[in-house]
Amino acid sequence: MIDFESTSIPAWTRRTGTDISPSQAGASHLLIGVASGQDVARRWARTLPTAALLTTEDAATAVASATEALRTASVGMRIAVAGSVGACLQVRAALLAAGAEEDEMDFQATEHGPIDIFCAHCSTSTATHVGVDGLVPCDGCGRTLIVYHHVSRRLGKYLGFQADAETLPGNSSLTPPASEVLS
Repeated sequence: MIDFESTSIPAWTRRTGTDISPSQAGASHLLIGVASGQDVARRWARTLPTAALLTTEDAATAVASATEALRTASVGMRIAVAGSVGACLQVRAALLAAGAEEDEMDFQATEHGPIDIFCAHCSTSTATHVGVDGLVPCDGCGRTLIVYHHVSRRLGKYLGFQADAETLPGNSSLTPPASEVLS
């Protein structure tokens, strides 16, 4: 069981399908709908008619457009993003890198995946639909990774590491036999 009080996984990732209302505060608004979040962003636009609306089928286009929008943004812009958990995490990472602050953004996860897993061994990213504690083969090094309950704000990816990292070759545990433990 994950202790969400001590994890870096944003709380909004656990509320897939739950409607939120983006912040009404702010001098301007940017509403972003990625793939399954496009209808949500359009619904938000009806309540914030002066907001800029960006809808796209893929996170890469959303990242590029949102980053460009922040270049010309004035103080007080609020941003709301709807899409899969993975798409929202990618957009969030790009917005943070471009200078946005957490309290200037709202997220609505419309579905779980796919999410990107960052391999701690070879630095390759692997897209998957498995969740935390799931296993996925790394696209780079081929290791079987366990999806850890850590999300990088900078990368917008979950951490993955070799599932059997505590086991030495030959299936012997790293824990020494009781006879070798010093008292």
